[in-house]
Amino acid sequence: MLSILTAIQNVALQYPHRTAYQTNNDSLTYEELWHLSDRVAQYLMGLDLERQLPIVVYGHMSPMQIVAFLGAVKAGHPYVPVDSSTPSERLQLIIEASQACLLLKTETLNTHLSVPVVTVSDVVAQTANIATESTTWVQDQEIHYIIYTSGSTGKPKGVQITANNLAHFVDWMHEHFPLQESGVFLNQAPYSFDLSVMDLYPALVSGQTLYAITQEQIANPKSLFDSLATSGIRVWTSTPSFAKMCLMNKEWHQELMPALDTFLFCGEVLPISVVKELMQRFPQASIYNLYGPTETTVAVSYVEVTTELIEQFDQLPIAPISEPNLSLLEDGEIIISGPTVSAGYLGAPDLTLKAFPLIGDQRIYKTGDIGYARDGYLFFSGRKDFQVKLHGYRLEIEEIEKQIGNHPPVSSCVVIPILKDDEIVSLSAYVVLREPLLDSAFKMTKQLKALLSDYLPSYMIPKTFKYIDTIPLNTNGKVDRTGLAVMETV
Repeated sequence: MLSILTAIQNVALQYPHRTAYQTNNDSLTYEELWHLSDRVAQYLMGLDLERQLPIVVYGHMSPMQIVAFLGAVKAGHPYVPVDSSTPSERLQLIIEASQACLLLKTETLNTHLSVPVVTVSDVVAQTANIATESTTWVQDQEIHYIIYTSGSTGKPKGVQITANNLAHFVDWMHEHFPLQESGVFLNQAPYSFDLSVMDLYPALVSGQTLYAITQEQIANPKSLFDSLATSGIRVWTSTPSFAKMCLMNKEWHQELMPALDTFLFCGEVLPISVVKELMQRFPQASIYNLYGPTETTVAVSYVEVTTELIEQFDQLPIAPISEPNLSLLEDGEIIISGPTVSAGYLGAPDLTLKAFPLIGDQRIYKTGDIGYARDGYLFFSGRKDFQVKLHGYRLEIEEIEKQIGNHPPVSSCVVIPILKDDEIVSLSAYVVLREPLLDSAFKMTKQLKALLSDYLPSYMIPKTFKYIDTIPLNTNGKVDRTGLAVMETV
């Protein structure tokens, strides 16, 4: 089986001066990536830490993050990627939940934490360049990385991905997509979002260049498209939402990015309207719709989107019905089997047992997604619980409601996803206050959003807040979420 680290080492030996990682103002060769990550590994091994203790890596689209990732796994530790946009309260929750022993940072972090904090650039500047032995590397069923997703208890859940999980995923990517030809890969998703794994490791093991764009660039369209125009990107990996944003610029087309020939979309529903426009603007590109939760190592199925497919269906399928790792339970829930199924949630055996039951000696994952079969394909039709996808991020509605309800002015609340063209575009909160609203709703909303920003990342904070006297119930005595959702469409 593929060894991720061995493959990257081979590239560093054969093509030492090839660019591994590029941003608009920084770059890293394969030789630098390999040697600097050796230094991080040497530093970590010098601390005499217990093997497999997690290391948090905090930052945003920095070459030194990749150095820290590889350094951690070379030293026998899984890394926990946390983006610098994460509120300090949530960062502390992740540190506590993971029982991390150290935080490596690439950005400024002005908050007191319960673990030692070390700057990656300081580590590589002060540590001798000694090669690590492959015997110390994370391997087989050991954990390679842990990504924290939203949890219904109000606490994030740590999804553990093993070295074998990751190796099987990268093998699958190289088997099914044109990734080993020379080219540049777009790196748009923050590393705390598992979509980033879809470009990170397939690119590095085959000696390609990752071209990273930051949230700051995304917020500045001129900077973004100037970068894209000079990037030489051949393989585009993103959420459909990011592509929709780019399509708002009429100058984004094949002439701007002549090398672009492969689109890989995952993380949320890919609308046919987006595909049609991409086909017009990038006629030489192939478009793939991928599906898979964080718990099964990024993606497990795909469909190449063709003109025939979009003429045949009004919604894109997520897999051919013959896909061996996907099946449906009697209630329509999609379950996933195979070698990329996660080792479970860190420190949460009850949650793991519920979501990852054993069938014989095989662990499967119950996705909570509802699907149906039609004309030889499998389709996604929604969530079984209060979990939703917004702009590619998977959110637990219950976690957001719990955090809003924790704040003194709030008696109770319900959060409703807002749909447009069958896609979730935002969240709306219905709030019952403990005291009558004396000031304006605008001021109360501003206050609540400010309070929530200490506990939730911005994408989890509802866009609108509506103040009501009581939460409506349905005939079963449960919260009438359907009725509230209908109100949103009126």
